Amino acid sequence: MSNNSIDSETLKEVQVEDYIWIIYIFLAIFAIISNYYEKEYITKHNKNSENIFRTINTEIFIVTFIIYLYFAYINYKHIKRLDPNSSPKQVLLANAGFIAALLFLIAGGISLFISIVGNDEDDFLLNFF
Repeated sequence: MSNNSIDSETLKEVQVEDYIWIIYIFLAIFAIISNYYEKEYITKHNKNSENIFRTINTEIFIVTFIIYLYFAYINYKHIKRLDPNSSPKQVLLANAGFIAALLFLIAGGISLFISIVGNDEDDFLLNFF
C-alpha cells in the first residue's frame, strides 16, 4: 500500500474518531442523567427510576461496546498494513494497540453483560463506565 493511500486511510480514521469524541460527550451527559435516576432509586426506592437508570446504562454500554469493536477493527487493520520492512518497534506497537483494543472490547462486553442480566441491588457496585 502506498504512503498516500495509508495517509488517506489514516485521515479517514481520525475523522471518524472526531465523531466518536462527540458521541462520548453525549454518553457522559447520559451517564450523569442515569446517576440522577440511580440516586432517586437509592433514596426513594422508586421502581420507575430504577428502570430508567438501568435502561440508560444498558444503552450506554451498547454504544461503547460498538465503539470498542470499531477500535479493535482499526487496530487489526493496522497490523495487516505492516509490511516485511516494518521495524520491530512498529510491529510491537501495532500488536500492543490491538491487544489493548481487545481488552477494552472484553471489558465492554462484560460491562454490557452485567448491565443486561444484573437486576438486584447488589450489582450497584458493578456499574462502572
